[in-house]
Amino acid sequence: MIFKRVRKEIMNNIDFDPKKVAHYDDLARKAVFGYDQLFIMALSLLVGRQNESANVLIVGCGTGMELTTFGNPMPNWRLTGVDPSEEMIKISKAKIDDRGLNNRVVLHNGYVKGLPEEEKYDAATLMFVLRFIPDDRKKLSLFKDIAKRLKTGAKLIIVDQYGDPGSEDFKFMTKGWINFMKLGGVPSELVMKIAIQAIEQSFFTEFEIQKILSDAGFERANRFYNSFMHGGWIVQKK
Repeated sequence: MIFKRVRKEIMNNIDFDPKKVAHYDDLARKAVFGYDQLFIMALSLLVGRQNESANVLIVGCGTGMELTTFGNPMPNWRLTGVDPSEEMIKISKAKIDDRGLNNRVVLHNGYVKGLPEEEKYDAATLMFVLRFIPDDRKKLSLFKDIAKRLKTGAKLIIVDQYGDPGSEDFKFMTKGWINFMKLGGVPSELVMKIAIQAIEQSFFTEFEIQKILSDAGFERANRFYNSFMHGGWIVQKK
């Protein structure tokens, strides 16, 4: 899927083609049911008491969807966006500049492990990132890096593609997802390119991701979103 990355591996340092990145959000809206609402759902689950301050970590901030969706309605939140792509950081910066969020948003071009462990966050998000990390040990390492920087009881939002590619249910849902994109106006040739790229990327079953999360120090996993091959979960740091 062409989501927050147009490369196959999040772990390399090659910048994205700016022209592809510029069209990312428009394409994602056609490929992911309720794309804009999904970020509002994530915010709804993280909001505590009205006007409460919070320090929130956005892992893989990409085009800045979380930064702007969270930043505009939550004036007492401080946000830290992390992304290994310099080009993505530039795009996020342009968005937060345009919305006047500079004084509450910090951008870090790099990885979570590069952030100081002394600063503890009240919540974090990891949306459309895991598909680019095929190795379960690297997934576990990332979750541990996030956990080290969260307060006890802090919430983590995870959204990504999931399922067992070898199952009949997966094939059925994939066919439905392809039809969904076509019916939504995505050209057939582009639909097939997106579908092929998605299959080449990393999937996990719900059982597998819950095991990794538990090993990393998280508990109380609840799925709040489900659409074809995409799922969203909220978990809590032990």
